[in-house]
Amino acid sequence: MSRAIKLISPKLAHKIVEEVKLQNCLLSEVAKRHGISTKLVYQLVRQNDQQNNNGQVSHLKFEISQAKNNLKHLVNELTHLQQSTT
Repeated sequence: MSRAIKLISPKLAHKIVEEVKLQNCLLSEVAKRHGISTKLVYQLVRQNDQQNNNGQVSHLKFEISQAKNNLKHLVNELTHLQQSTT
């Protein structure tokens, strides 16, 4: 993380990212409005995207783990049913 990003408060960083992502403002417009470089706005948006992606990956890994456990349980049930019918 760059030093410039550390100097921006989380609240301001969130506001900047919202202006770009939700309000579809140009990076250069947002940068001018807040008196920061376009590069810094880009870094804030990119950092936010990476954090969101990491959260999504973690959630998907959790869901996969649950699905694997459910599948093991179903295979065990099927095996038990097959053994009881023979």
